[in-house]
Amino acid sequence: MAKPKILSVLKRLQKWFQDKSGIGENRDALALLRHRVDALAALQQQHLPELLTLPWLPPGLDGVSTAIHRADAMLRLPLSASGGRWARAATEYFATGRELAQTLKSIAPEAQDLLDFGCGYGRVGRFLALEFPDASRWAYDPKAGAVAFQQEHWGAQPWGGQSLDLILAGSVFTHLRPESARAELLRLTEALKPHGALVVTLHDFTGQTVVSEYTEESALPELEGPIDPRDYATVYFSAKDWAALTPLGWSWSTRPERYGGTQQILVLKRAEA
Repeated sequence: MAKPKILSVLKRLQKWFQDKSGIGENRDALALLRHRVDALAALQQQHLPELLTLPWLPPGLDGVSTAIHRADAMLRLPLSASGGRWARAATEYFATGRELAQTLKSIAPEAQDLLDFGCGYGRVGRFLALEFPDASRWAYDPKAGAVAFQQEHWGAQPWGGQSLDLILAGSVFTHLRPESARAELLRLTEALKPHGALVVTLHDFTGQTVVSEYTEESALPELEGPIDPRDYATVYFSAKDWAALTPLGWSWSTRPERYGGTQQILVLKRAEA
């Protein structure tokens, strides 16, 4: 039997099975439901103030800005995952930011020029202001509104290529395709001073690099500054591929802490001669 005819038979069998089992109908209904939920979420966000007032805040936030932007996916993601439980979502949001900022302080306690690369709306940035009050704190994000929000609420400044002691790329390379990751690693390491450090969070290494189109952005569409999905993915690097992307003359080590309980924390520094 010719290959095209075999494929035709297989497609008819697949359709018959889906019709009998209801899989095709359920799949289409779920897709329609997803689009309707996305539309309702977008309409609802239109009526939200830009600055959210959370119905519940965890204790221990004295001296920390609790300003939350309505488009902050890092809050909306745990809120969605918890089924709308504000206490659980807010606790995870603030604890994750605080823990990573404290890790950075332990890595480079004397840093005077630091960059939050891919800063978002400040899950970590608000705690960097607390841990590094006298440092020059820079912010960079493809969403200009996110940088402006950080500048307004805790004084981070838009990064314009200044030399740096410390760079955080938290949950950035988890979304960069390998070719983009190579370019960004080179750009960031070139911005570091001789004894500077680049801190990167990644999904745990896998046997081979996997690139998935599904991301927080695709799951939670935003009003402000949507990212082109062609530039944004969910990426799991293999250790071999990550090593190949690391610029010549640089080495990395793994910290014992975890970012958000799910990502490893790597520190890149110039290799010692």
